[in-house]
Amino acid sequence: MLYDAKSDRVILSELSPGRLVALPVPRSLAKGDSWTKKANLLTPRLGLSSCVLNGRIYAIGGVKQPEVDDDGLRSIQEYDPATDSWAVKANMPTARNWTACAAVNGKIYVIGGDTTFLSTPLRTVSEYDPTTDSWARKTDMPTARLAAAAAVVDGKIYVMGGLTTVGATLLSTVEVYDPIADTWAKRAPMPTPRGMLCASVVDGKIFTIGSNLGRTGPALPTMEMYDPLTDTWTRKANMPTSRGGLAASTAQGRIYVVGGRDASSSFATVEEYDPMTDTWTKRADMQATYPGTPSRSFGLGASEVNGRIYAIGGASDLTTRQGISLMLEYTPPVIAPTLQVKRVTNAGQNVLRLEWPSRPDGLDLLQTQNQLQPNGWTDVERFSGTGETLTKEIPAIEPAAFYRLQRELR
Repeated sequence: MLYDAKSDRVILSELSPGRLVALPVPRSLAKGDSWTKKANLLTPRLGLSSCVLNGRIYAIGGVKQPEVDDDGLRSIQEYDPATDSWAVKANMPTARNWTACAAVNGKIYVIGGDTTFLSTPLRTVSEYDPTTDSWARKTDMPTARLAAAAAVVDGKIYVMGGLTTVGATLLSTVEVYDPIADTWAKRAPMPTPRGMLCASVVDGKIFTIGSNLGRTGPALPTMEMYDPLTDTWTRKANMPTSRGGLAASTAQGRIYVVGGRDASSSFATVEEYDPMTDTWTKRADMQATYPGTPSRSFGLGASEVNGRIYAIGGASDLTTRQGISLMLEYTPPVIAPTLQVKRVTNAGQNVLRLEWPSRPDGLDLLQTQNQLQPNGWTDVERFSGTGETLTKEIPAIEPAAFYRLQRELR
């Protein structure tokens, strides 16, 4: 018998070839799924963008409080997860909020946005070099827009959707920027026009998620996948919670969507998307101080470093829209992969071969439990991940046992 940690199933392996029966069991091996408060941003803000370069997070632009302190921020601040500390970097040439940003080839590109909160969109593209702490102007984006999403595949930046002005036109426009050539090109538009959306990349595919039209506009749960190789879009399972002004990041091949808002509420909601199964799972809400204290936020940033996801800034109150400086670290569940079972012949003997994908930064512990004496789990072998498929062969004459994987990150 084998325990499938991904789907919580016990697989009964019969001695006759090809007979496998799956039964559900109420057990989960997921670890993590928890939030920790980290050092606050030096400047509170919403409508910021964030990205990662060389293991550090950059919080860029935003606005302190619309209609009170309406002007966008030039400020860029760098966070070091190793020391839990922030540093001030050279200001952007142009004050902006609701930009898209991406990191490519050791540089950060800040694209579009506007100068006054949700007013007139920009085409501006600025390149930041952290080695010299300096900015350079690059070729403007063809379409002026704010609240678009950006994602990087194969060294190129894809900018998707956005708004022309708050409460006005939602865009389906997709344009791709080549930082080496400093040129732009059009790509197939999104099937659903959207703004205040987010995007994340898994296995070279771009997933665009959610939407909001502005302060009072409707929110959407829409998820669409873009394949840059074929320049085509595919509709995927809707997010359970309709929201815009949200943020997303990828860890362990899964997408984690955090925060956001609709016309009446802001959210602390966290939902996990598995591209392999096209399914969503509810995860622990963002927590501000201690368990049970949700931290609602929209117009925030999210970035991943070393398997941890950081939720940055935003605003929680839909009425005042006061920017916050909160910085939270999320530890996703460390999910053991599915054990695949194959019956093979080795040295003339029938054996069951266990196979599973490993992670380069993972340690996998294979454990067994005798079904006749279920008094806990016994370690069989510990495997250091390589990023390739790992195997373990079990004699077919010993089927009366459960097997499972436990995974930890190094």
